[in-house]
Amino acid sequence: MSVHTRQDLERLSRFTRQQFSHALMSDTKWRKLFTAIYNSDWQPSLVAWKFVDVAEPEPIYMRWPGPNSFWGPPQWVDTAKFGPIELRSIEWLMIPDTVVTPGQAGLAAQGISQDFAAIKIALERVGQFPIDDVPGGLKITGYR
Repeated sequence: MSVHTRQDLERLSRFTRQQFSHALMSDTKWRKLFTAIYNSDWQPSLVAWKFVDVAEPEPIYMRWPGPNSFWGPPQWVDTAKFGPIELRSIEWLMIPDTVVTPGQAGLAAQGISQDFAAIKIALERVGQFPIDDVPGGLKITGYR
């Protein structure tokens, strides 16, 4: 089991200040975003996570973090794939507009198209977020 400390958060804060000119999302804003999307009845099955200290994004099939993911300190979210992660370590998330499930990979099937209307409505209710429609999906940016 790994131990996550205040020093980890401070190290990440120093790193992001050196690497990026703008922080667009705070820990609280990430929590609001995850909760709003979870409560929107729209559940993505594939999300590409890009962390500040990793060169390439990691597309993974996972459940969207919900209320049980926030049992720990407010600076963290618990995920089944990564374990507890620092919210400030998220550079960006991208939800693809089409999901090809592992069983469909390499087949002629087009995959499942995702409708982003529910997510946008849910987020507009709780605040303003750095969301961009990009080729291939919906991107939520934490740092620029």
